[in-house]
Amino acid sequence: MPDILSQGKGRESGPWPRRVAAIVVLVLAGVVIVLHLPRSRDETARSARPTASVTGAASSAAVPAAELPAVPDGISGSSLSWPGGLRLPAAGQQPAWFSPGTGQVVPIGGLPSQPSGYQFIRAAGGWAVQASPDVRAGCGACAGPRRAVYFLADHAQSATQVGLADAVAPGAAGALWLTSYPPDADRSTASGTAREVSIAGRPLGPQLRLPAGYLIEQATDRGLLLAPVAPRPGAMAYQLWNPATLQASRTFEAVIAASATQIAWAPPCAARCRVLVLNLATGRQVATDLPQGRSAATAAFSPDDRFLAVEVSFSSEANDGGQAVQLELESIASGHLTAVPGTWLSSDALVSFGWPASSDSLVAELSFTTKVQLTSWRPGAGRLAIAALKPQQSPGSLVIGQYAA
Repeated sequence: MPDILSQGKGRESGPWPRRVAAIVVLVLAGVVIVLHLPRSRDETARSARPTASVTGAASSAAVPAAELPAVPDGISGSSLSWPGGLRLPAAGQQPAWFSPGTGQVVPIGGLPSQPSGYQFIRAAGGWAVQASPDVRAGCGACAGPRRAVYFLADHAQSATQVGLADAVAPGAAGALWLTSYPPDADRSTASGTAREVSIAGRPLGPQLRLPAGYLIEQATDRGLLLAPVAPRPGAMAYQLWNPATLQASRTFEAVIAASATQIAWAPPCAARCRVLVLNLATGRQVATDLPQGRSAATAAFSPDDRFLAVEVSFSSEANDGGQAVQLELESIASGHLTAVPGTWLSSDALVSFGWPASSDSLVAELSFTTKVQLTSWRPGAGRLAIAALKPQQSPGSLVIGQYAA
């Protein structure tokens, strides 16, 4: 049964009349529970079919997958072996490579032990790595001492220092953007100074002054995508900013994913919600309408930009108080949505997801009552690969999504 379903209780023993009464109560309770639980896959498919439009084309339904149901003790059922060679960085005081299939942990060289731990940000061909800030009470947005920035290439055994900055963002292939602020400046209102550098630390252009209150989220083929440092509802939106003209060419509300070539966002919605994807090179836009009562929480582009993995939230609540969610895969070419097998569960169980190490596999970390599991899924596969993490195999903060700390 799905993780969001309650578990039944056993019957009490007793004389026959008492048994009859108990049966009646159980039947009535079962009817009430069924009426209040998420509908079956067939019912959902008949009554709520999302549509995706690329110049008006419709897609087939994306519904909760029946395989490998997620229960409080974890995903069970027939599964595939963990892909050989697919390993994940693990953040922490001393970052390391973690191999889920074998449990092997190998320290990452070039990163000195850091009491506050490290942040990982996905970049072209690897990760930008920076020591986590030492947040001071009452001033979470204040700039502190500039911190070392490193680049860790996919599958590399050690990281290389790039420079010092208050913040780092993905740049073009072989580059990063470093942003700095005056000491103790409030980044939510101050203007930062940004510069593009190579992954070896060589400056690639002049310093730029960013608009006040914004940080670089992602460098794209059409400028820098800027995000508010401290978003204020109705006041600040994401900007596609041209470094040459120092002007914004377009704004976006509620960006849920970005790459060098595409931006995905989920604008505010009422009865029905949408996921919009813009190809920055061609201007082509894909719009996917979600069924009533569903919305997009966050997303991640595949390394080849052919797919968008979306965390879809359902209006029904889980029995643990969380919200029902499912991972769904959107084809950028058609807007068609496909449910990822085994990911119909509570939002509290979904820790993170993404496409690590330029892999063609979508990886998710799931936390249940008794265990933590990692799943790997290649688009088109009928089953998941699953690795259950033992306590001694669970280095803190596995790096799976776009950002991790």
